Amino acid sequence: MSDLDREIEEALAAEDRTLFDEFGEQGLIEQAFGVYRGKFRWIAMAASVAMLIFTFGAFYSAWMFIQSGDTVLAVRWGSLAWFLMTAVGFMKVWFWMRVESNRVIREVKRVELQVAKLQSKEIV
Repeated sequence: MSDLDREIEEALAAEDRTLFDEFGEQGLIEQAFGVYRGKFRWIAMAASVAMLIFTFGAFYSAWMFIQSGDTVLAVRWGSLAWFLMTAVGFMKVWFWMRVESNRVIREVKRVELQVAKLQSKEIV
């Protein structure tokens, strides 16, 4: 915890501290599983299933590449393995970009909550 985080926590009221703890920072596992919640969970599930299928397909293609005796077949199996692993890489990049965007949205929501609380205190 940095000095700034400590100062913010000390400045919060008891009610605000409980909200801050409830919506506090998540660990990596919680963030990763957070992709499977919300409006786009079906896309994340479909991408995960496709990623698993493509991974098995890539390993199978790589195995067939190694086992093939014919040069033309080796090039075909190797190209398929390369394509499938590239597709898996792109899906993993998408997944981690989604994790990061969820993290940023969560932080913005925390700031919105604090601004709303400050505005309600000023009005009263």
